Amino acid sequence: MEHELWAREATNLANLRAPCFMGFSAMNKEFLTWVVLASSFSIILNCLVMLYVDHFILPKVEDQLKNCKLVASARAFWGLTGKIGKIQRSAMVYLALTSTLRLSEKGMVDIDEVRRVSRRDRRWICIPMWVFIVSMSSGMIAMTLLRKL
Repeated sequence: MEHELWAREATNLANLRAPCFMGFSAMNKEFLTWVVLASSFSIILNCLVMLYVDHFILPKVEDQLKNCKLVASARAFWGLTGKIGKIQRSAMVYLALTSTLRLSEKGMVDIDEVRRVSRRDRRWICIPMWVFIVSMSSGMIAMTLLRKL
C-alpha cells in the first residue's frame, strides 16, 4: 500500500516537472546549436590567423630557437612538407614556449633562448592554439550534447 502511494506521488512529481524540463530542453538545444555555430566560425577565423602565423611569425621564432632540440628536429623533419609540416612545427614551437621547464630538464629546450622570444611573437604562437583548443572542445561537447556525434 505504501509502495503504491509512493509510486503515485513520484508519477505526479514527474508530470509536474515535464513541461518545465521540455521548455528548458528546447532552449538548451537552441543554445547548443549557437555554440556549435560560434565555435565553427571561430575555428575558420583561427585557421586564417594560423596561416598568417605559420607564414610570417613561425620562421622568425624558429630562428630565435636554434639551439632547442625539439624545434630543430621538428624543422629538420617537417621542413618542406607544406602546410601540414608548418602546423607540426608550430605545435612544437608552442610546446617549447609553454612547457619550457619540463623540457629543459630533459635537455630539449634552451631556457635562455625561450626567454629571448618576444612577448608579441609568443602571443602570436600561443593564443591561436588556445583559441583552437577551446573552440574545438566546446563545439564537440555541444555536438555531443545535441546527439549529433
